[in-house]
Amino acid sequence: MTEHHSFVAPPVRVDAADNASGHTSVRALVTARIFARRLDRQLAVGVVGPAGSALAIHAARLESDNERHSIAHVLRRAVVEARQGQPLGSPSIPVHRRNVAAAEDVIEMITLRLHSPRHVSARGMARLRRLIADGCGPMYEDGGGDLAGRLRAALAAL
Repeated sequence: MTEHHSFVAPPVRVDAADNASGHTSVRALVTARIFARRLDRQLAVGVVGPAGSALAIHAARLESDNERHSIAHVLRRAVVEARQGQPLGSPSIPVHRRNVAAAEDVIEMITLRLHSPRHVSARGMARLRRLIADGCGPMYEDGGGDLAGRLRAALAAL
């Protein structure tokens, strides 16, 4: 009789930015990436997911240094564009120059906060991501709404 050995894969390990507990399923990882915008909407209103869920994985990613620095970079770039105009041939939606200029002080406070060593909340980060991703929102040309107010709300949630 031959002996059969079954192969059992070790648990999937991801870094702290993907999951605070260190163990998760591949399905949850993939879901967190594919449905990031939907998860941002949930986090922005304060929904908290159980450990190992796609929502918890996404929340941990939002709190990571990489995500913090990425958001800070986008906000700083918006200020530069508001001052100097959009570079020729840029494929991105132009920023609403007046709104961004009026919100410069809040943007500065947010970027300083994002670069500080203090913890940030996924809720505040999700609010910032939603604002940046909304091409019809107050950050972008022809968009509507109160940019400074939305930024202050996101800063308060951080």
